[in-house]
Amino acid sequence: MLRPLFALLLLVPLLTAHAENRAGQQAGDPSAHKPAVQSPDKSSADAWLARFSRGMAELSYHGVLTYESGDRLEALRVTHGRVDGVPFERLEHLDGDRREVIRRGEQLTCIYLGQRLSRLFRQRAAANNLTGLAAHYDVRMEGEGRVAGRRTMGISISPRDEYRFGYRLALDYDTGLLLRSELLSADGRVLERFQFIEVTLGPLKPEWVATESLVKNAAPIDAPAIAAVPAGWGPHWLPAGFVQAQTHAPEDVKTYSDGLAVMSVFVEPADEPLPSAEGRAQQGATVAFTKPLRRQDRSYIITVMGEVPQATAAGVANSIDWSARP
Repeated sequence: MLRPLFALLLLVPLLTAHAENRAGQQAGDPSAHKPAVQSPDKSSADAWLARFSRGMAELSYHGVLTYESGDRLEALRVTHGRVDGVPFERLEHLDGDRREVIRRGEQLTCIYLGQRLSRLFRQRAAANNLTGLAAHYDVRMEGEGRVAGRRTMGISISPRDEYRFGYRLALDYDTGLLLRSELLSADGRVLERFQFIEVTLGPLKPEWVATESLVKNAAPIDAPAIAAVPAGWGPHWLPAGFVQAQTHAPEDVKTYSDGLAVMSVFVEPADEPLPSAEGRAQQGATVAFTKPLRRQDRSYIITVMGEVPQATAAGVANSIDWSARP
């Protein structure tokens, strides 16, 4: 269940682009010019999103958080910062079997019996040419609160259509670090929540980043072989604002984002007989929609997975073919 946490890392360049775009629009308005001040701007939701994007990318922090999805509750320890000038990230499951994901720069180590996590780190979004959040979400400040003993500012992000979910964020008042995130259904139900229960900001301690013995003893994780999928496939339909969000990926997967919501489309050859029915599944905010597809003399299974409503996933899956140009 680590993928939603890494989706937050995916948001960083997208939200940065949004904030810079809005700032650029304001710069063209003479009334928007204000004297420079030492303290960061905390007067608008856009300013808070900009602080959030910088905080997630630049801050060093170590803490324990809970992750709730459906009827599942997990505890994880997260460490983020730089070690010897190189970006470092570590996620440790504190419940059940020992599972970890460690990243130093571009080097990835998975320590998790039976689970393959390598795809998570291939979902790197490009911030260029993304539609601004304001076109598809209403972003508002909700007032102050407290999370993990720290003062926070609440941000509400409501969708303007039925193709995406809403969000409720609690950002650290001093740094902009995301301390709590809730993903909301159309009727306001919390589908997914994570929040820190304790967090320390500042330089990382040596014991937080000591991984050599773990990596030495970790069992290798074999990625499944990827069957050849003809190039040129894609969706004929995407909700407004969704664009392809990764620059490098295998031929069998494409990832799309509107700046907040993320969904991936997988195409894999299928054995005969081809399943005749579509499949639907949902756990918390993560939905999966599968659909059989025949093309010429070959059979395939289309899977759309992400934090979007089922109708959105189904619409994208039903529009896949080899003549589309997303």
